[in-house]
Amino acid sequence: MKKLALILLLAGTLIPFLSQAQQSYKIKSHNLIISGTSNLHDWTATAEKASGMFNIKFNEKKMASVNAFELKVDANSLKGSKGSIMNSKIIDALKAKKNPYITFKSTGGNLNEKSGVYKISVNGILTIAGKSQNVIVEAQGKMLPNGDIEFSGARKLKMTDYNIDPPTAMLGTLTTGDEVTLNFKLTLKSDESTAQNN
Repeated sequence: MKKLALILLLAGTLIPFLSQAQQSYKIKSHNLIISGTSNLHDWTATAEKASGMFNIKFNEKKMASVNAFELKVDANSLKGSKGSIMNSKIIDALKAKKNPYITFKSTGGNLNEKSGVYKISVNGILTIAGKSQNVIVEAQGKMLPNGDIEFSGARKLKMTDYNIDPPTAMLGTLTTGDEVTLNFKLTLKSDESTAQNN
């Protein structure tokens, strides 16, 4: 009788923890677009190369928290909407030869779910052109039917906060605005080899 009671006690203690699994995800596809303004026209720049890893904890098949989040964007892969001259201006402004990556590493965050829609607020360190700043990134997420996860959102930034001089062209007759918006949509797929129970 005592053995049965002990088994039931252990089961009751372990089940809540076994129901929470931590799973690693990596980027399957991405859409990262920087949009800005100038005195002549609006412009965009699209990142063609990016990678990242996300450690997500689940509770009964629902996301419970994002415990780690790291994103790395190849600064040299940014392609502007105004052609090759703009591309070189972007690479020069970002000091991409010396600092080839734009990175974001989370330091903590919150996740809430309502009717299958997840809202996440992540604190982290964003590094651009070798300059790091603490920022908060907010996103909306959802579980896709095939098990993938999609996060999307936008974050406004000022180039001068990262010691970037807003690019100019045409002997200074074209000047760009300091503020830009980073729009992102990330589709994540499970990295099954790293699944683990807590």
